[in-house]
Order: sequence, then structure tokens, then C-alpha cells
Amino acid sequence: MELSNRILKFGLNNTNSLLINPINGAIDIVPNKIFSLRYTLENSKQILGDSEREYLTNRGYFFSEQKREDMLIDLESISKQHSQKVPYWFYVLTTLNCNFGCPICYEKKTLENSEISLKKLEKIINTVNVFQKEHKLSDSRINLVIFGGEPLCVSNPELIHQILEISSEHKWKNIIVTNGSRVNNFIDMFIKYSNTISDFRVTLDGPRIVHDSRRSYLGGRGSFNDTVNAIDLLLEKNLSVKMQTILGAGNISYFEDLIKFVKEKDWLQNSLFQWRIEGSHDYTNLDIKKDEISEGKIVQKLIYSLEEHRELQGKLKFESFKYLGHIVQSFGWLGKYNTYFGPKYGFCEPQKGFHYVFSTNGKIYHCPRTINNSDFCVGTIEENAILSNELKNKTVLDNPKCSQCTINTLCGGGCVVQKKYYQKLNCQEYALSTIAEFIDLTKDKILEHASSDKIVSINNLW
Repeated sequence: MELSNRILKFGLNNTNSLLINPINGAIDIVPNKIFSLRYTLENSKQILGDSEREYLTNRGYFFSEQKREDMLIDLESISKQHSQKVPYWFYVLTTLNCNFGCPICYEKKTLENSEISLKKLEKIINTVNVFQKEHKLSDSRINLVIFGGEPLCVSNPELIHQILEISSEHKWKNIIVTNGSRVNNFIDMFIKYSNTISDFRVTLDGPRIVHDSRRSYLGGRGSFNDTVNAIDLLLEKNLSVKMQTILGAGNISYFEDLIKFVKEKDWLQNSLFQWRIEGSHDYTNLDIKKDEISEGKIVQKLIYSLEEHRELQGKLKFESFKYLGHIVQSFGWLGKYNTYFGPKYGFCEPQKGFHYVFSTNGKIYHCPRTINNSDFCVGTIEENAILSNELKNKTVLDNPKCSQCTINTLCGGGCVVQKKYYQKLNCQEYALSTIAEFIDLTKDKILEHASSDKIVSINNLW
């Protein structure tokens, strides 16, 4: 029985290679001498003892194709068990108006001076209620996200008040995604409803000169001071802030400067403050050659930043791992996460059926990056219905190509939005290249665990 051709093998140096077994999650650093011969259980006696052969067998490196298929079906139960606790996110776009003119905005083509009415808001709430009852969801699993445009750029502040009041009555949680410019206008309301507001997502993209170049007002004025003041005000009023930084080619080299600024502000000492990192990407109007960088480079940057600045431990979060989550979690490079990094049967929370976006036109969309795109409409508030379609609730077992893919449990089938806009994309090749690049970037850290004469296991099996 030969080493399974489903195993991922990456050379680290002349002495060691990294093995990743996507079907059971095993990650091992193995001496290259194991591969000096055509490796089978029969001829391995020339280089390995019985205990080592048995160990590799138990780690799943000789699975037959039938065994792999059986395990793929059996492992789905782990993902389903996790899904029983995942919250549902219902994005309510109060307005598509925005007072910022960010060059990297993925909503460029949809931003307009439109706003939902109180009547439409009532229909949105009814739709969420119907969904909650149909799926027998507890109130604790419902998040109502106040979103835009800039959601606080509403002509009728009663919209914000009603969302908070209704959420309080239902015991739902609110997340408010804002650029911070109008937080002061609503601060009394936010204090009143602090029990229902989970957190504020406010973006700070770098030190002053960098942030202002990426997050300016429509007239060109920088927003750095206003954003910082908004974060200060929210924390002062005991409101939770999950500050966001969108890392791209235009600001990643300034990340250390931003860390220095955040440390000087003493935000890291505040229990209500967290820092979320995301990558800059947009499949509709962003020139990827201008700002998008790979997931591997972002994660590598975070790993080394956490080593350099221990104060960031427990504060810095990068939960948007699409391909590298299991690897990073196994090595423990970014600390402990509550986020699920087990076998993936769906690419993202929207694809798994946990995110829905209510736009100002009364239609419901797949995810925030598909606002007002008819190709990704999944329902309408006029019908009080969220429709089931090919975008939602599909696992890697439902698509023959995905079920046969070597790395399906690592990527979860790939992004349906990305595939729509880049129809020639080979998602397996894309995912493998992402993993390979990351391992090449971090090989020195991986080799810290290596041995020249014995197998080193990095993690437990799923």
C-alpha cells in the first residue's frame, strides 16, 4: 500500500519535508530520507523501524481511496456539530449613502443616496422573525448588523433607534459597522442600548498619513482624527470596539507604525478593545494588482508581529483564514482562538447559510460583497422569505468536483463570488498555491520543530 497521493508534501530543506493529511488533519515534519526510496510499507523496512511504520499508518498516510471517501462522509458530523452553535448574521443596510470616498471600497458601484423606510425595516424584521421560527433558533444566535454605506449617514435617526429597540425586545445582539465619523451624533442612544450592542467595527488602516490616503472624506479631507476620536469615545462610554484594519499592499509595510500608535493609545489595556485584521480584496471593482496581497503574506506578518509585541496576544485577531486556518492553529502561531478550524465543508459563513444582507431595495443578498447584484439575490422582504438556492447550504459533498478535490477539507469548496467573477479560476490550484507560498514564507519557523532522524507530529487528528 503506497503513500496516498492525496497527501500534501512540501519540501522545507535538504533534510525535512512537511506532510499535511487533509482527510484527518494530520501535520507532520518528516525526514527526507524516508522518501529516498519509492516508499511503500514493504520497502520501508530499509529505513524505518516497525514502530515508525505503524506510527505513519496511524497518522493516515496510507489511506486507500475508499477509506478516504468513507472518512470524508463521516467527518461531516464534526462540521455539523459546530454549526449548531454558530450565530446567524442579518445585515441591515440603513442606507447606501456614504460620506467617505475610500479608493479601496468594494461597494463603489452600489453606493447611492438611498435609505430604507421604517415600513421596510418592519418587513425586514418580519423576515428575520419568520426565518428564526422556521429554523427554531434561539435569540442568542441572532445578530442584527447595522451596515451601509455608512449606516449612521441616515436622514432619519429613528431607523437606528428602531433597530436597537427591536433588538432589545427580542434579546438579539447588534453589531454596528461604521467609519466612526458620526458616532458622536448617536452616542446617547448607544449608551441607552449598550446591553444589546455587541460591539462596534471601526476601521483604522494605518498611521495618520496612510489612513487618510485610504479612508478620506468625499471632499478629500482625512478621517484619521475623527476615527481615533470615535474609538476613544466608545471606549470611554464602556462600549466594546473591535477595531478593523484592512491590510493590503498600500499599508502592510506601515503595520508596525500602527502597532506603535495603538500601544501609545493604551487601547490594548482596555478589556473592551480588540483588533481584527482582514485582507484587502474585492471581486467587482478593486484592481487586485494595486492593493490585494496574499493571505500567506498577511498571516506571516501577524505571526512575526505577535512575537515582537507580546501585548498583542489575545487582542489581535485574524479570523478570516480561508485556506491557512488549520495549519496556523495547529502550530499555535497566533494564540488560542475560539474560531472553528476543523474540517471545512463550506468555504465561508455566508455559503454555509449563516449570513444574509438586506439592502435598501428590499432584496436579500448572499453576502456584503454582493450587495445589489442580481446574480446573488437570495430573497425579498416583500415575500417575507429567504430563498434556498445554489449559493447557500452546499457542502463539498454536494459538488462532484469538490468531493474529489484533494484539499476540500482545508478550503471548503472555494468562494462562490470569486468563481463567478473569475470563471476561469482553478480554485484547487489557487488554494494549493496559497498554502505552498505560506509554508515557504514560514519554513524557518516550521524547521524549529524539525528533527533529522525522527518524525515530529505537530497536532492531533480531527
